[in-house]
Amino acid sequence: MARPRAEPASRPVVATKPEWKDLSGGQQHALKPLATIWNPLSESHKRKWLAISVNFEKLPAAEQVKLQERMTEWASLSAVQRNQARLNFARTTELSPTEKQAKWQAYQALSAEEKQKLAERAPKPPAGAATTVKTVPKAKQANLANAAQEPPKAAPAKIPALREMPATTFRHVDRNTLLPQQP
Repeated sequence: MARPRAEPASRPVVATKPEWKDLSGGQQHALKPLATIWNPLSESHKRKWLAISVNFEKLPAAEQVKLQERMTEWASLSAVQRNQARLNFARTTELSPTEKQAKWQAYQALSAEEKQKLAERAPKPPAGAATTVKTVPKAKQANLANAAQEPPKAAPAKIPALREMPATTFRHVDRNTLLPQQP
């Protein structure tokens, strides 16, 4: 069984609710592979895992083992690898089931050497760049080729900074709304 990889100690770990100790015995049993990474997970991720644990006891024993093996694999990934997996999953949701099946069968038909070459050719994610789970539709993406040809937009009017305003401006302020009042 793979041992979970520790997260970098550069940022403090903030535990969100519910903490591992607050889970029921059944939830702890179902989510046991996630015990080491549970407390720092976000509340939304915890809700998703808890929803999965609801039906855990109803699954056949083989499915329970398979689910926990996948949880162990997930827990052993670094945060960057988990984000990449989420991105990959988001891309697959754009394909129809028949396209997914065809691509999967084509991949399975490759030899181990061809799979390795394919993995080496895969584009590497930019180091240090923020990732997103949702992919942006092409219609909403900016066309950078045409952006250089468009004339620049007018700069917005300058709004005076607070230190540039006369002190008398702030003498009459409505205490309820914090909006300036006419003197």
